[in-house]
Amino acid sequence: MDVSQETLENVVAAEADHRIANHMSMLSSYVRLKVGELASLPEAPEKTSTLRLVESIGAQIAAVAELHRMLTHRGRLPSGNIGAQLKRLCDAFRAGPACRADILYEGDPDCLLPVRKVLPVSQIVSEAVTNALKYGCKAGLTGKVTVSCRRQPEGGLLITVADSGDGFAEGGGPPSQGIGFHLMQALAAQVEGEIGYAASPEGLTFSLRLPD
Repeated sequence: MDVSQETLENVVAAEADHRIANHMSMLSSYVRLKVGELASLPEAPEKTSTLRLVESIGAQIAAVAELHRMLTHRGRLPSGNIGAQLKRLCDAFRAGPACRADILYEGDPDCLLPVRKVLPVSQIVSEAVTNALKYGCKAGLTGKVTVSCRRQPEGGLLITVADSGDGFAEGGGPPSQGIGFHLMQALAAQVEGEIGYAASPEGLTFSLRLPD
């Protein structure tokens, strides 16, 4: 190995380590927020709520691990496949026992994002899926949650999380006072994204629009 090749590999490794350290710090902050949310409940959290939290954390740890592999094996690529990350996220949730939901991923093959945006977007979608499992799956029934990522004709990506629940309560809207909602809004601002919600007789759809 010549000096230039060794130097390049060292730079790539250092960059990967730096990004992963930042992402792990972000994940640690997320865990603290969620623990605080559980601790603030007037009563002990239900088993299902705790399982959903653990599943969400596990899915995001898996996302960090995959991002680390991507950074170390593919060098200094400017973009990452968020679609592949979201599919793994769905697989991780589907393997958990918290909800008997059919969790599907549908996406275009070219759902690419700058590497720095991959994990924040994964966190946003993880929170949206957790909400869909919590509010969109009726007790005792099998629900359906569909995550999709599509490239838009005008440019950018549209990521959606659709569930088969009852949508918002009558006259209500998204839970804007919750920690999870504020976390998603902060992460969306970080990646220059725009969050939206649409309720219909078929259920509730969460959307995240991302620029190129």
